[in-house]
Amino acid sequence: MFKLNADLTSDNSLRKSLNFVILGITFGIVFFNVTTGSPVAGFAKAIGFGDLMYGVMLALPVLGGVAQVFASYFLEKSKKRKFIFLISGFIHRLPWALIAILPLILGKGSYILLFFLVLLMTISSISNSFTNVSFWSWINDLVPMHIRGRFFSRRATISTIVGMISGLAIGKFLDIYNNLLGFSIVFVFAAIMGMLDIACFFFVKDIPMKVQNQQTDLKNMFVSTLKNNHFKKFMVFFIIWNFGLSIAGPYFNMYMIKNLKMSYFDIILLTQIVSNIVTILTLPYIGKVVDKIGNRPMLLFAASILSFLPIVWCFTNENNYKYLVAIISIFAGLLWPIIDMSNNNLILKLSDQTQTSMYVGVINMFNAIFGSAIPIILGGYLIEDIAPYVVTFFKNYMHLDIATYHVAFFVSGFLRFLSVIYLKKNVKEPGAKSLKNVIKSKIKKS
Repeated sequence: MFKLNADLTSDNSLRKSLNFVILGITFGIVFFNVTTGSPVAGFAKAIGFGDLMYGVMLALPVLGGVAQVFASYFLEKSKKRKFIFLISGFIHRLPWALIAILPLILGKGSYILLFFLVLLMTISSISNSFTNVSFWSWINDLVPMHIRGRFFSRRATISTIVGMISGLAIGKFLDIYNNLLGFSIVFVFAAIMGMLDIACFFFVKDIPMKVQNQQTDLKNMFVSTLKNNHFKKFMVFFIIWNFGLSIAGPYFNMYMIKNLKMSYFDIILLTQIVSNIVTILTLPYIGKVVDKIGNRPMLLFAASILSFLPIVWCFTNENNYKYLVAIISIFAGLLWPIIDMSNNNLILKLSDQTQTSMYVGVINMFNAIFGSAIPIILGGYLIEDIAPYVVTFFKNYMHLDIATYHVAFFVSGFLRFLSVIYLKKNVKEPGAKSLKNVIKSKIKKS
């Protein structure tokens, strides 16, 4: 194992640490795929939750992201980065083992069960705020800049391969044991894998944090981020965009399970595996294009196309889903890395470089409330209480059969498109090229 990163560094101590970071993500990717993917939707269905209760179950813990601002401040004050990461990491993963067995004790579909599930998931979410802040701060100091790109590319490739193999195996297991006990076994297994991920970091070198001369004051740091006009305009786009994603995002899995009658194996194969393969094949080229043209033009391009994908979902049915879902996943695998890369780069580029962690914390805090928690609950309410009237109207007056989920998908596409318009008119990136001019230039050369 310890020869894995021999080409990146001759420092044995650093190479050992990098290997354990990669080993950790091979365990961690199983945890993340289970706790953020279709198994959660299947679990909610198995315990008798409707779309609204499912939305509440997912949305309220997201508010734990608000803690990221305080996590950034606490980290800067304490300087105990490895200790914070290890403690918060174990607390983040452990509750999922308890979530798995709660329905077996309390029964299905009760509000008491919902309360305890939300409580455990909120504890997990708050802990993850501390884990994320300490991880990226630690990795930033651990991995030298000149090997960072190759290291993260290697880490992402290995985790993607492990994620694909484990995802298919878990999907097949849930198809065979499609009951509450089956989901409980999968969640306990995921929690164990998640804790093994954190345990790997016992063997990663602890780098002392740099001491800053300036006084850290939470209020002043927070207010200063909101006075940055360029960053503030980007944050508005970021929240509108994520509002559009979240109002439908969690319900695609429910739609595939309930309406399309897809097996878990097919869901993972056609969504996760197809998109991951496309991402692996195109990611090296995407990075070069983003570096050459700029983040805003590429974000504008990718977001514009992704705004139409929820509408495509409205045309899927039990007979054609294998083709349409695969096509959707191909575009997703190509375009989502552009969205993620461009958003992350713009957050860093438009931030005050002396307070980057606070800027990241602030945008994640506002996004947790307005870009995630609120729209997820609204999406569940829309599907369960409003969409049936829309479905009846279309059936009686327009003679069209649509699903309640289609209403949320259409609203999602519309909001995404609005965010693209806002991005085009209001968000600026210094030094970025015009995508229109680049395309014209390429056409003339050819």
